[in-house]
Amino acid sequence: MHSKSSEFSVVPQGPGSCQEKAFTDHYQVLKDIGHGAYGQVILARHLHTGAEVAVKVLPRSMSENLVHSEILAMKTLNHPNVIQLFQVIETHKQIYIVMEYGVGGSLFDFIPPGGMREEEARRLFRQIASAVCYCHKMHILHRDLKPKNIVLDARGNIRIVDFGFSIMFKPGQKLTEFCGTLDYLAPECVREEVHEGPPVDSWSLGVILYFMLTGHRPFRAASMKGLMWKILHPKLKFPWRVSAKAKRLIKKILTVDPRARLSAEEILADPWLNQGEEKLPSHDVPFPNLSDPTVLTMLFDMGYDPYSTWVSLSQRKFDGAMASYLIIQRQISQGAGCIKPGRRDPSIFPALPQRRASKPALHTFPLPCEHHQPQEAKESGQKSFRRASWPAIRLRFLHEKPPTPRLASQHHSVFDSPEPCPSTTDSHVSQDATTGHPQGHRKGWKRVRQRIAACLRRLCCCTPLCVGEIEVATPGEQKPARFTNRVVPT
Repeated sequence: MHSKSSEFSVVPQGPGSCQEKAFTDHYQVLKDIGHGAYGQVILARHLHTGAEVAVKVLPRSMSENLVHSEILAMKTLNHPNVIQLFQVIETHKQIYIVMEYGVGGSLFDFIPPGGMREEEARRLFRQIASAVCYCHKMHILHRDLKPKNIVLDARGNIRIVDFGFSIMFKPGQKLTEFCGTLDYLAPECVREEVHEGPPVDSWSLGVILYFMLTGHRPFRAASMKGLMWKILHPKLKFPWRVSAKAKRLIKKILTVDPRARLSAEEILADPWLNQGEEKLPSHDVPFPNLSDPTVLTMLFDMGYDPYSTWVSLSQRKFDGAMASYLIIQRQISQGAGCIKPGRRDPSIFPALPQRRASKPALHTFPLPCEHHQPQEAKESGQKSFRRASWPAIRLRFLHEKPPTPRLASQHHSVFDSPEPCPSTTDSHVSQDATTGHPQGHRKGWKRVRQRIAACLRRLCCCTPLCVGEIEVATPGEQKPARFTNRVVPT
């Protein structure tokens, strides 16, 4: 039987060991926040957004099965009460698993000595059971559920963390491996019997609920042998303040026979857990929207190439671009309103235009040409960023229809088409993708840039701030630019 506290040990190296360039190019190490059986957990700051993230640092010498199993589980799961994976960085020495940071600390530290109020325990336990039920529906077992592997976010909601012992399973599959923490381990694992996985997680849920309501674990002994005996012959005692319905639920969960034990889905349907609560949301949570135009606009502002970003998101690479996307999306969903950058080096990452607190966020695009680049940015070699008064431009990419290069229809964008498209983050343009003649392509784009610049000058001087889609006439056509007026808050 594997136990995190006894079988494996890793010498803590501290945050100073995370100095590999592949990691420090994207994150600033802040402090060490914990050590697991296999590695350390550090608090870091994402340089592009200023968001604090938790990073699990694992040595490459670890078993590949354990590492890949944890990463696969986190990539597969998407639930509001399961910790979100942002990025995976692999080097020759270490593997960095970058994830959401539970700023509220662990549930273990949140439970007072005498236990929580029943109303609060019910609210949090509903979230825990909902997340475990979702994991089982996705055919993933956690196998180490305990209060220290459950954290709270800034709003006091639950996140299940540490999928180091998790595995994928098939319905009805029999398991022979035993792992976890003994205090929360099911009797069939203590007896080292062949067993099914979901009832093992359910048993851990019962121990957690007992702990939340009483402030201590249901099975305590001076020795490991004594603790195992009590798990195999449970005699539950409850303080007077625990309600009869809560006692009944715990007894149904902490049943020695796994066939009679409540499943996570049955736990969610229990009357005590649904007392005074609205109907639980569906456990089949869709994956996050990876084509949010607001987030994509902000990534464009940061200098991310649109096509590379689209490939990263569509293939779910969990690389730097996808990490920035998911972090920004989470900040917006939590009501951040805008990115709050941390320490930045202005020469590397120029700050976005500031706004007053009373105004909504303004998400901007960098200009596609050099004509409006600030003089100081040109001198320092920085990428161009438009001022808040400049209108947003959505550039269209070339449609493959020779012989004359034409702009794509307004119903298509870089994130709709699987075809490669030229980058708009650089001041130059790559070879013509349709004709294969770089010289003719450069001349065509030169005319496009000149017309856009002329439109911008007229717009900035004569009209209110607006954002729209521009149709640019191709050579030989007399078609003026058309703007669809949509007011952008400033």
